[in-house]
Amino acid sequence: MSFYRTVLAAVAAIAIASPVFADDSAAVAPAMDSTPAATTTTEATDTTQSTEAKINLNTASAKELMKAKGINAAKARAIVAYRKKHGNFKSIEDLANVKGFKKMNADGLKAIEDQLTIE
Repeated sequence: MSFYRTVLAAVAAIAIASPVFADDSAAVAPAMDSTPAATTTTEATDTTQSTEAKINLNTASAKELMKAKGINAAKARAIVAYRKKHGNFKSIEDLANVKGFKKMNADGLKAIEDQLTIE
């Protein structure tokens, strides 16, 4: 019986210690239009430009950061937590101070840095 209590206590401690991240932005989902719109070439180019746009390291939520190739959920949460604790990033090189990026090789860090911006 005590084994199960120990396991239950461990699971509860992990659940309590794990931060829950909601979308940091206060944006509300746009209302759906009842009339279907045809996809135009401008919409197609807008979607390709949005995938090429750099992600702002100081304002992006964890979900937005995960869109960058090489940043998983844990790293995205670590970036947001670091930003809340230490303030905005002054340069992209400050990313090396974030947990999960300290032991990353220079090539991997450079690939991620190319997708991010500081504004």
